[in-house]
Amino acid sequence: MDEAQPAKPRPRIESLSDLVFGLALSIGAIALVSNPPKTVSGLYVDIASFGFTFLVLISVWMGYTRIMSALPVETRRVTTLNSMLLFTVILEPFLFNILTSSNSSSPASISLQGAASSLYGVDIGAMLTIMGVFTLMLIDEERHLIPVEMMGQYKLEMVVRFVGGGVFFVSTLPYFGGVSIWYLTARECLWLAGLLLLRARRGIGRRMFGQEPDEG
Repeated sequence: MDEAQPAKPRPRIESLSDLVFGLALSIGAIALVSNPPKTVSGLYVDIASFGFTFLVLISVWMGYTRIMSALPVETRRVTTLNSMLLFTVILEPFLFNILTSSNSSSPASISLQGAASSLYGVDIGAMLTIMGVFTLMLIDEERHLIPVEMMGQYKLEMVVRFVGGGVFFVSTLPYFGGVSIWYLTARECLWLAGLLLLRARRGIGRRMFGQEPDEG
């Protein structure tokens, strides 16, 4: 009878990553509790805002865990990119809280909101771009990290992440911060478009490859 294989310990960077993602999600929830809405419309706005940041972080986390299950994480390049990703993740709720916490119309407040809005686009754009780089490393055919039949699906995910990151980077242009579409700025509409693109990847992958990705 073969002896049971000892459990392989998780790399410490993966444990730290799970902690950072959990902390980022918790910060968003704590911000809601500490500043409860005063009107019904405010309640709906707060829920929608938290839903947006939750979907961004949970989508990245699910993709991250799936990639790291196959990608060696002990190399210097992966560790460096991982550290950069965790910085963008923990920065996300901080910037988003600035965007949603101030209702003042003073010049200083408007300037702060504009800076936070641009930096938020850069932050999410960088987050998605790093995820795209991770996926690119994963589909390196010479490393044989994933089955050949899964290559098409991962290539699609890589393209969607790079395009999604590009959408968030483009949203930082000053023009999109000054144009309003209904109750949203053009910049916020681009953010929604980027998020919808990430979520639509499942349906696109199912139609193209006949199987549904494991992640959200």
